[in-house]
Amino acid sequence: MCAGCRQRADKPTLLRLVWDGASGVLIDERQRLPGRGVYLHPACAPRALKSRAIGRGLRRSLDQAVVADALSALPTG
Repeated sequence: MCAGCRQRADKPTLLRLVWDGASGVLIDERQRLPGRGVYLHPACAPRALKSRAIGRGLRRSLDQAVVADALSALPTG
């Protein structure tokens, strides 16, 4: 389920974000890193940031600027 739009989608169409413990949020391109993950459509990243859904999904209090930096390289379409 996408954290931004809350719609179900096939796993290959979603991006997985994980907490790495040191630097913050990582994009798990292979969807195999250990730990709790949050899935979202690349186009839904702004909505997920605005609603703080990524932090809730990772069960962490995240700095929104750090998450925005991690998501800045994502395509929006």
